[in-house]
Parts: sequence; structure tokens; C-alpha cells
Amino acid sequence: MNEEQENEILAISSIYPDNFSEVEVIIGDEDEENNNFDDGQDSNNEYSKTYQVIITPNTSCLDENNSSDSNDDNNNNGLIIDTSYDYFIYFKFKYTKEYPSTEPPLISIKATWLQKSDQSILLSHLEDLWNQNELVIFQMISWLQEESVQILNNHYKSTKKFSHYHSKKSSNNQPQQQQQQQQQSNQNNNNNYSNTKEKVPTIYTGQSVSEKKSKFQAHLAIVHSEREVQLVLNQLLSFKKIYDATHNMYAYRFQLENGEINEYYNDDGEDGAGDKMLFTLSKNQAKEILVVCTRWFGGILLGGRRYVHIVNTTKDILNLYNTNSLSQCSLEYN
Repeated sequence: MNEEQENEILAISSIYPDNFSEVEVIIGDEDEENNNFDDGQDSNNEYSKTYQVIITPNTSCLDENNSSDSNDDNNNNGLIIDTSYDYFIYFKFKYTKEYPSTEPPLISIKATWLQKSDQSILLSHLEDLWNQNELVIFQMISWLQEESVQILNNHYKSTKKFSHYHSKKSSNNQPQQQQQQQQQSNQNNNNNYSNTKEKVPTIYTGQSVSEKKSKFQAHLAIVHSEREVQLVLNQLLSFKKIYDATHNMYAYRFQLENGEINEYYNDDGEDGAGDKMLFTLSKNQAKEILVVCTRWFGGILLGGRRYVHIVNTTKDILNLYNTNSLSQCSLEYN
């Protein structure tokens, strides 16, 4: 690391003392679109020093999307972020040997609400910020904090679409008005929860499965609301071992009071995994279940085999639930 890089790290760590950390990332992760760290300088899946800043984006520009005073048809378009959920942007960067003189830093961004197309848009803007012989990390962080949501919101409005990372699939495909009413109801429930002490549903953890140094492990909780889902996710991610995992993909299904099924999945960067987990839950007619599958990448690509382990660990813990055998599971994450 050259002197300019050291000075930049010192500055960033001073400006963001609570949100800055040094992390280890394995080069060769299968999540190629999220991981832009492979610069060809490292080989044999070696660990590389990488830094992370957790950013809270400015979402004030989204207020107009939810305004009931506007009759504009475009009011239904745009980016929607439920800020009662984890909406942080996880910005990671790694230095190249020639940064900042002739090479840009290697960067990646990750957030539960970002689609892959969203990531590409934001990364393109970030890359445009770099100029030779100029330090750019602070500028990138500031841009993500102040401009990223506005850029994506404008994108969805211009394409006359809307994006909501907690848009749920319903077995009866609820009309948009019903979805909006449900979202308002969920917000009211969240406000009521904030005034009382919230109890995290019990988390059951199954046996881990390993192949070629990668490890997979499923966690199950009985849930009846989106709020309980988030409480479980927050509890799991509060443990460093799980937080530092390569992927924490999840899927859930629970029955609403009107009999409809609220279901959702999140790949967490393991493209296609969440959909397969949700299919497994649906096939088992789950009506009160959240399953999180944690994967620690071991440095060796598994190809399609990784989906086999994700589905099988999901099936195994569901079988324990269906046979009233969850007592066999570990409770270490409660």
C-alpha cells in the first residue's frame, strides 16, 4: 500500500468510525456480478485485504412516490424502499497497485433492495467519478449516500416501472391498491411494535453440509408477519459468523388473515437460490415458515452443485418441522 492509499484509509476510518471496517473477501467467489475485486493480481483464491463502509442512503426523494395528493399516472412508478427493513448499502473497495495514479480502485456494492440491474447502474456512475491521480473513495461514498436513490428513482420513473424489494408474490396476485393498503397496514403494525418490546421468534439451525471447503447451513423460524421475518434476519445477522458469510439467501411463506399466502425470497447475491428455496416451501405447503440458508464460500467453484446443497438443507430442516422434530436442531442463534 502506497502513502496516498494509507492516508485515504486513515481519513475514511476517521470520517466513518462506526461504519468502516476491514474485511476479508475470497477472490474467485461465484457471485461475479457483485464481486468486482478480481483484478488479475491475485491467484489461487487467496484472501485479499478489502475495506467496507456501511452507508445509509438519503431516501427523501421517495416521499413524492408515496404522496396521495398527486393524481399523476407516473406517481405509481419509481423506486420504493421500506426503511423499516435493512436498507443500508454495503460498499466494499480494494486498492490496486497503481491507484490512484493510473488505475481506479476495485469496488462492489450490495444491498437487500438492489436488483442486479440497479447495481450495474450505480457501479457505472461510480466508475465515472474516478480520474487519474485523484483519490476517489470519499467521493464515491458521498455519492452513494446522497445521489444513488435519486438516480434509481429517476430511472424507474423514466422507464415507467416501479421497484420494491419487498414486493411480495401473492397466491391470488393482489391488485396494486390492495398491496398499497397492506403496505400501510404493515407500516402501522411496525409503529405499534416500536412501542413495545419485541420478541424474536425461536430460530432453529440445522446440520451443516460441506463440499470443497464451502459450507451450507439452514435456519428456520415460525413467523406470521413481515416484522417477525425481519426480527429473525436481524438476530441472525447480529452474529459475526453469519454476517461474514458469503450469502444468506432466504425465503418465507405465511398465511394472512384473509387466507392469502404472503411469500417472498431474496437471493442475497446467489442468483436463483431464493426462488428454488421458495419453490421448496411452496411444495411443502408451508404457511408459517422462514428459512435462511447460509453459505460460506470455500474458494472452489461448485457450479450447479451449490443449488443441490441449498435445496437439500432447506428440505432437511423443513422435514424436521413437518415431523415435529425441531428439537433436534441447534438453538445457538437465539
